[in-house]
Amino acid sequence: MVLILVLGVLLALAALAAYTFWGVLKIQTPTNGPSIKSEGRRGTALLIIDVQADFTKETGSRKWDPDYLQSRLDQINALAELAKQKGWPIIAIRHVYQGWYTNFLVRLLGGGLGAQGSVGLQMDPRVTAKPDLDIEKSKSDAFGEPELSAFLQTHQVDHLILTGLDGNACVKNTSIGALNRGYRVELCDPAILAYNQKAWELQKEALQEMGAAVSHDIVENAADAGAEKDPA
Repeated sequence: MVLILVLGVLLALAALAAYTFWGVLKIQTPTNGPSIKSEGRRGTALLIIDVQADFTKETGSRKWDPDYLQSRLDQINALAELAKQKGWPIIAIRHVYQGWYTNFLVRLLGGGLGAQGSVGLQMDPRVTAKPDLDIEKSKSDAFGEPELSAFLQTHQVDHLILTGLDGNACVKNTSIGALNRGYRVELCDPAILAYNQKAWELQKEALQEMGAAVSHDIVENAADAGAEKDPA
């Protein structure tokens, strides 16, 4: 009887571990979707990914360097101002975990960051952008939310400028989801945050091999172009 109970407990633990692994894999896997290459789109959109108060806290075990964080937020704000001038739609994407079990694990192991009911689910107040669309996502790839593709189609967007965090997680997977659909992906490096900088350098190389572009001076180039048109 004891042996049967022990085996039952072990099987239950194995099943729970497998379910947890499957859940994590589901959240972290980039999505696929219909190609947009034949649709003749020519628009640009700015994506601000997961720049939420929960994930930009300067305290706790995942503390950002204040100067590094502020410089990225400043760059995001500058890009948002450029987007406003250019008429590019701004899309804010916020991560909120779904499901009681996932939220239980996030509260247990992740300090509750991104869990339903957390006080830090909104955008960091230092981000001054006024988004044209605000999306909640539960997967690392924002294209897991059909609302994003529908909005981009309505606005005839084929070029995405990605900013936000983390470069090694949601930014990376959203980039891959976009590339899988035929979007032109541009990563604005000074506006992307990554805890692991060495891993981010490798991720950038991998994303470039997949077709993404990495830019460092989008705002400066736009300012120089404006100066050339109006030298006075």
